[in-house]
Amino acid sequence: MFDKKLYKVQSLQRLKGNWKINLLVSAIILACSSISSLPFSEVYIDELDLNYGIHLDISILLSLLPLAISGIITMAAGYFSIRFFKNREQVSFSTFLEGLNLWLKGILATLWVSLWTFLWSLLFLIPGIVKFYAYSQIYYILAEYPTMSVRKAMEISKIITRGYKGNLFFQDLGFFGWLLLCGFTGGLGLLFLNPYYFGAKVYGYSFLKEQALHTNILNENDFSNNG
Repeated sequence: MFDKKLYKVQSLQRLKGNWKINLLVSAIILACSSISSLPFSEVYIDELDLNYGIHLDISILLSLLPLAISGIITMAAGYFSIRFFKNREQVSFSTFLEGLNLWLKGILATLWVSLWTFLWSLLFLIPGIVKFYAYSQIYYILAEYPTMSVRKAMEISKIITRGYKGNLFFQDLGFFGWLLLCGFTGGLGLLFLNPYYFGAKVYGYSFLKEQALHTNILNENDFSNNG
C-alpha cells in the first residue's frame, strides 16, 4: 500500500540530526529557482536592439532557459536525495555537486516531460495532470541509474506509476498546507520544506519500484540495462 503518511514520518526520521547539509542544498535550490524566474530575456533582447541595432528572435529560446535550470537543479536534488535517504552516512555536499554532472539528462528530462504534459493538456486539463504524474518518477530513476537513457527512464516511470498516479497527486496535495505557511515566512520556510518533501518523494518512489519488481511488472534487468 502506498502510505504517504509513513513516507513523511520516514523522511523526518532520516533528517533528524542531519538538517545542516540538507538546508545548504535547499538554499542552493531556492537561489537557482529565484535566478531562473528573473525576466532577463526581455531585458537582454531590448539591450541588443538599443545598443547594437540587432534584433534576434531568440525570445523562445531564452524562455526555455528557466526550464533548463529547473531540470539541472531537480536532477541534482534527486541524485542527492536518493543517496541521502538510502545511506545518509556516505553522503556529503559533494554528492549534490556530483548530481550536477547529470545536467544534460536533467535538461532533456524536463523538456521531454514538459512537452508531453503540454500536449496532453491540449486535450483537457485532467489528461495533462495524469500524464505529469505518469512521468513524475523520471528524475529519481535517472538519479539512481545515471547511465540510463532519458527515454527509457520515462517509460519505466509510466510503468511503475500505473494505478498510483492518484496516490502521487494526494501525496503532493498533503504538502499544500505547508506550502501556504511558507508563504507567510517570505519563502524562508521552503528551506525546511524542500528536504522534507524530497524525502517523502524518495520513499514513495522506492515503494513504486519495489512494487513493480515484486509483482514482476519489471525485473532487475530492466533497471540494469542501460539502453
